[in-house]
Amino acid sequence: MSNRFIVDGIDWSPILHSIHSSNRQTLPAYPGDLKAALLNHAGLANHPKGSEAYQIAVEIARLTTCCDPEIVYWFSRLASLMSSQQEKE
Repeated sequence: MSNRFIVDGIDWSPILHSIHSSNRQTLPAYPGDLKAALLNHAGLANHPKGSEAYQIAVEIARLTTCCDPEIVYWFSRLASLMSSQQEKE
C-alpha cells in the first residue's frame, strides 16, 4: 500500500482502502459495520468511551460531507486522544 494513514502508531489504511463508491451511493462507504471495524482496529471495542468517540466522529463529519472516510479521519484523531489520556493515568 503506497498511501498510508498512520495516527499515533495505528495504520488506518486497511479500513480506508476498504471504502469504495458504488453506483447506488453518491459517497464512498465502508462495506460493513464501520463502527465495529473502527473500535476493533483501535483496540477500543471494550473501552467505556469507545462508542461515544465514534458518535462524536460521526457528528463532526456531519458538519461537512458525513462520508465514511471522513468519519475514519475524525475517529482516528479521537482514538489518539483517548490513547494519550490513558497513558497519563
